[in-house]
Amino acid sequence: MYVHTMPDEKPPRRKRYAGTHPRRFEERYKELEAARFPEQAAKIRAQGRTPAGTHVPVMLQEVLKALEPHDWQTFLDCTLGFGGHTEAIAPRVARTIALDVDAEEQSRTVARLQARNVAISAHHANFAGIAKVLKAENLQCVDLLLADLGVSSMQLDRPERGFSYKNSGPLDMRMDRSRGQTAAQLLEALREKEIATILRELGDESQAEKIAAALKAEPPKSANDLTVLVLRTKGMAPRHRQKSAAETHPAARVFQALRMAVNKETENLESLLRNLPYVLNEGGRAAIITFHSGEERRVREALCAGLASGLYEKGDTEGAGPSRDEIYNNPRSRSARLFWVQRV
Repeated sequence: MYVHTMPDEKPPRRKRYAGTHPRRFEERYKELEAARFPEQAAKIRAQGRTPAGTHVPVMLQEVLKALEPHDWQTFLDCTLGFGGHTEAIAPRVARTIALDVDAEEQSRTVARLQARNVAISAHHANFAGIAKVLKAENLQCVDLLLADLGVSSMQLDRPERGFSYKNSGPLDMRMDRSRGQTAAQLLEALREKEIATILRELGDESQAEKIAAALKAEPPKSANDLTVLVLRTKGMAPRHRQKSAAETHPAARVFQALRMAVNKETENLESLLRNLPYVLNEGGRAAIITFHSGEERRVREALCAGLASGLYEKGDTEGAGPSRDEIYNNPRSRSARLFWVQRV
């Protein structure tokens, strides 16, 4: 079909980049505009990678099986993220409520879901404040609840967020950039022993004390500074390359631990677990996806205690992992564990 254009109209030009392939986040225009270039997104996924600025919902089929959604139920997604789980569950239930502490990504997700006719009621809130959200919705309890405790791929991919060792943006790491200390500010405020404890307990980092000493001696200002410092402390080259997407980067545990500390993820999870039995209707189900041994332990202990006390009647407290196919197609899912319970 021929489309006539005015003489002064010029088609938009893509951003130029050095070399034959885009390297910077903002240069990957085909990945960032997946709707316009679906073949590029398919090619990226076939390589076992996630297109920039998107996210693959972890263990989606397992979540659907655990929650068993029905068309009369109310569903609460405690961690909306890219909206993959919500997009699959919302059409199967009567009402969907979603919350996320990251207002920036939430606005993008809500717009994307609206374009796909997925109806949700969205709240900018942390799941530690579920009671306030339910009150605003004139509810006391819900039938289904999901909490995916991982950081979304689109957050990891955006350099300005400072979540990833792959980027060189500011060392921020806040889910909500309107409040709280950045990772750089937190590192400056904490003592060496406090940093070591965070790295050991939240990141399972075997060289916690050594890295903590280096962080106090040379406080990093950017994500790249932190990556280089960790690699140097571990005796590795500053341009370390992973052999495959499935290999854990040497700095990954440090980034995870600092992100969890900055966003008080452990405290928020404990609040969720305390309130969980009392925000579920009779027979209601909750599913929680963890990505860290500390999260697994807390979730397992809380759900087992609930079963023992008669608050829950059944569930999976061992934690199921993703399939081999999912790990191959989405390496970021490799540490995921899915737990679920049903209220008495």
